[in-house]
Amino acid sequence: MKQVCLLPLLCLASLAQADDFCVVPNAPIPDNNASGITIPIEVVLGAGEVIDSIEVNLDIAHPWVGDLVISLRSPDGTTVTLLDRPGVPSVGFPGPFGCGGRDLDAVFSDGAGVLGEDVCSFDAQPVIAGAVVPTQPLSAFVGQSAAGMWELTLSDRSAYDTGVLLEACLITTTSSVCSPDLNGDGMLDFFDISAFLSGFTAMDPAADFTGDGQYDFFDVSAFLGAFGAGCP
Repeated sequence: MKQVCLLPLLCLASLAQADDFCVVPNAPIPDNNASGITIPIEVVLGAGEVIDSIEVNLDIAHPWVGDLVISLRSPDGTTVTLLDRPGVPSVGFPGPFGCGGRDLDAVFSDGAGVLGEDVCSFDAQPVIAGAVVPTQPLSAFVGQSAAGMWELTLSDRSAYDTGVLLEACLITTTSSVCSPDLNGDGMLDFFDISAFLSGFTAMDPAADFTGDGQYDFFDVSAFLGAFGAGCP
């Protein structure tokens, strides 16, 4: 069990779990088309599951990966760029064409050791493989609701070479927030009620159970309902 503390006495108890959500679209990526294709990936989790960390595993057949721009959009509307035309521009690869290597089979992870856009080889295949750092950090999704429809967008920004998205997976680690366990001890009891009343009086965000910025009867009702329902 972990705790996410908003104030020293007001913590949300949560249980971490890992899940993979994959699609196998075998979808052609339109050549020289900035709009590209958008592939939905549905994450089916409870409404209380929030992102602790996320990785993206992609398998793409493409003869010139330097053409590709790839981004991921969360159900909340946050967009993160995973790859932006590797090798354009880059030391050793000047000009508009980017890395001419073939294929990509990689996991985009903030914890990887090398930036995906810096990986390029004319000998290796896939040219980008293993764990790589995305262009923009996936940590932008942390704390957002995991459940819902995510969107993966791929576009080919140069002519002559076409590719196919073979498979895409979202690898999520989430926490199931037990909102009424305000003292974070894993039990629902008088101390949680006391913590709620203290937070309600102090107008602490942890006591705003309706999330409307107001502290009123509806928050009291929502807390009592959650308290009565118990925790996962």
